[in-house]
Amino acid sequence: MTGTPFTPGGALLLATVVLLAGSALGLLLLQGRRLRGIPAITAFFAAVVAGAVLAGTTAAAGGGPRPAAAARPGTPVVRELHLNGQHVPVMVVPNRPGLNLVGIGVDGTQKASAGTARDRLTAGTVRAGSAQRWTTVNLPRGESRLWISAAGAVGSFTVDTGTRTAAPTALRGADAPECAAAAAGELAAGLDRPLTSCPSDRLTDADRSALRAVVTFLAGRGTRTAALVGDDSPRGRAAAAEVRTAAAAARITLAAPSTGPVTASARPLIVVAGWQRAQSVLQDVAAGRIRSQGSYLAPWLLTRSLLTPAAGQIIPLRFTPRTGMPMTYASALAARLPGEYPSATGYEAWRRASGAAIKADADPVRLYATAVMYIPGSPLSGPGAGGHHHGGATDVDWLPDGMIAPVAGPFEEKGA
Repeated sequence: MTGTPFTPGGALLLATVVLLAGSALGLLLLQGRRLRGIPAITAFFAAVVAGAVLAGTTAAAGGGPRPAAAARPGTPVVRELHLNGQHVPVMVVPNRPGLNLVGIGVDGTQKASAGTARDRLTAGTVRAGSAQRWTTVNLPRGESRLWISAAGAVGSFTVDTGTRTAAPTALRGADAPECAAAAAGELAAGLDRPLTSCPSDRLTDADRSALRAVVTFLAGRGTRTAALVGDDSPRGRAAAAEVRTAAAAARITLAAPSTGPVTASARPLIVVAGWQRAQSVLQDVAAGRIRSQGSYLAPWLLTRSLLTPAAGQIIPLRFTPRTGMPMTYASALAARLPGEYPSATGYEAWRRASGAAIKADADPVRLYATAVMYIPGSPLSGPGAGGHHHGGATDVDWLPDGMIAPVAGPFEEKGA
């Protein structure tokens, strides 16, 4: 059985108009107005979520998967298999000779595996920040057959890895799914090129200023002690150094997270690690194993599964997720790789590939609060939320059943 790739769905213009209108209403409400007694923040959430749902419905109605030209050898690739009546998207990154990351888009309750031989498949697992099931497969040079087991059936398609063997080191570690998200963002924008680096390889200037904005906000609230969690990636080390420098200038002492009993003093928690480490920390906060006065996340941590734990997430961004361009990206991603979560990393890659980087880079940083609404008895809310939502409008939303609302800013760089 051969697979066919996805191309971005249509009907995005109407979705964008709807979202802009809903967001405009929400921003007016946040400026101090009320709608028949409804608090501003509640009205903002309702207006923007309504727009997101309609955008998802519109995109789904006009943009199903369609056949597209095969990817160039040695570039990330997305294919679709039809297994037991289900459309199963499969992503291969970087699609070069040697170790490759394979993401299989099945419901979170289903098993999936991949390999180069039908009878020798490696099981996939769900990784932080992504909805796919991920596994690794060693692919030979040139053309070969990749076998996929999912939805109770087995299928295959041809991949062509070319001859170039070098691949980003981060694809072998904890940051691999985020690297794949960047590749998916470029594919959703129609850019087909070799993957030469990963987001965790370096800290961008935009992210540096966003982290400084977090420290500025905490200093303005009179914070004197905060906790910091990073990791050993080049970006994680540089981000931690940036926070330490800004905190020292603001006379804020950085300490380890509070892990004592409920009587232990809580302090703001700044998280600059990658997706995997961040998810573990946020789950500890939600479970009470780490005490915090809010979890301040690095910009690259905007992805659904990291926003779902009840950990008081606040994140610095230069864009509003449920507005025009970010929702256009989310719709394009849903058409190209159904079921995958939109992410800040994927959006950054998509907008640069789309030629929209200059304007977005000029936007100031604002802090956004996120929260998932919990309805007792609902399987789509609360601590267990954040899984697959195949086939519905929520595929196109950043945080189903949740809010992402501005709470502070804009923050302007000194001397700008």
